[in-house]
Amino acid sequence: MKKKYLILFVALAAILHALPAASFSDIISGAKNVSPTYQNILITYENSLISIRNQEAEDKIGITVNGSVNPLLDKGDEKGINASSDVSLTLPGDGKTSITAGLNGTTYYDGSSESLTPSIGASHTFDFTGYSSSDALDISLAQNKYSTELTRKSAELNFEKSVISTISTVLSYEKNLGKAKSTLENQKTLMEKMDTLGTYSTSSPTYISAKNTLTQAEASYSAALTQYENAKANFTDLTGLEWTGVEDLPDPVLDLKTYQGGNTSVLLKSLSVSASEEEYKAKKASLEPSSLYLSGSLSGTISSSSSLTLGGTVKYTGPSWSVTATPRVTINENKTTPSLTISGSWSNGGSSSDTLLSYENKVKSAENDYVSALSSYSEEAQSLSLRILNWESGMDSARNTLEYQKMLLENEKLMYSLGLSTKTDVEKAELEVLSAEYDLKTKTLEGLSLERDLEIFAL
Repeated sequence: MKKKYLILFVALAAILHALPAASFSDIISGAKNVSPTYQNILITYENSLISIRNQEAEDKIGITVNGSVNPLLDKGDEKGINASSDVSLTLPGDGKTSITAGLNGTTYYDGSSESLTPSIGASHTFDFTGYSSSDALDISLAQNKYSTELTRKSAELNFEKSVISTISTVLSYEKNLGKAKSTLENQKTLMEKMDTLGTYSTSSPTYISAKNTLTQAEASYSAALTQYENAKANFTDLTGLEWTGVEDLPDPVLDLKTYQGGNTSVLLKSLSVSASEEEYKAKKASLEPSSLYLSGSLSGTISSSSSLTLGGTVKYTGPSWSVTATPRVTINENKTTPSLTISGSWSNGGSSSDTLLSYENKVKSAENDYVSALSSYSEEAQSLSLRILNWESGMDSARNTLEYQKMLLENEKLMYSLGLSTKTDVEKAELEVLSAEYDLKTKTLEGLSLERDLEIFAL
């Protein structure tokens, strides 16, 4: 008699779980610690934070310091020295306020000449168009901050969903492998009985059909085993962990949170409207300028012939013309010399209506996108609500099925103890219980994935 191949599905499950199964939370946290996919999410997030910090630095006081020391040469001989330095401060905000201060000194070693030239100046531009570059910068910064956090949190939750999906796939193929194994062993047992009893000749249609069924069962088992091994390999590729099974699945928390103004994705669409409005203002200000530029400076020379110079610039720029006045006063020991230069320009420019119209259309398009985002938000909320109801119904069905299969198993064991059932019938009932347990795990994982969809929606 050939060796009996019948192996219970329970034994197969024990083999599949020879190593201790990991808890669901340990798999998720472990995957985040070692998975290259998740590490890349963190790297991308850190790079985005660096970009935001650089953008924030643009709106701070800018300081520039220069200095130099040069020898004074006469026919190759060093006769003296010249030193100069200057400091420039650029203040944040509109107006491009700038303050400069400098000092230049010259001295000859023989004492024949010495001079010191200090200077200070400031400038500011008043824009009357209503456009504020700082407002545009604030909106851009807010967009980047919200987008960065949304991208990182969404990527993290989607990564967890990928892990959950991979676990579910492994369990599905594990279940299929167990069924294929059970079918194969049962068919092998049947063939052994036919060979032992000799009821059918090897050329009979019944025997040939049974042998063909065995061949098909062997092929199905081989395919199921390959699928299972591939699923485990995919799990390891994604998580960096070895598959040993999963346990301690938490109950999904399906809390649908909705907000009147929508989520962060809707907020970003709203900010896009504000950004496009600022772009329109910026373009209008460049095509139809109205600004007043003021600057003033004071410099002097302290030497044998000291002097003091005061200067300034006043410039008004309109849509198609500009006028500039440059007053200047020089005072020395002998006299005071004032001067005033006035200049202007004019051009017919050209029509800016078409250019501005394109920017107005950008604003309208952004507004339409915002309205569409709000509508999509409401539709997605309804869809998620329906998914929750469907999952709860499916989960109840999976629990009831498991309880029903357990009841059938207990009944089958009782029948077997009374001699009214066979061991094979009990093993089939045990197989159905294990199959229902797999289905319940899969349904729970589906709920955990839905839980993360709800979290993404609430971001």
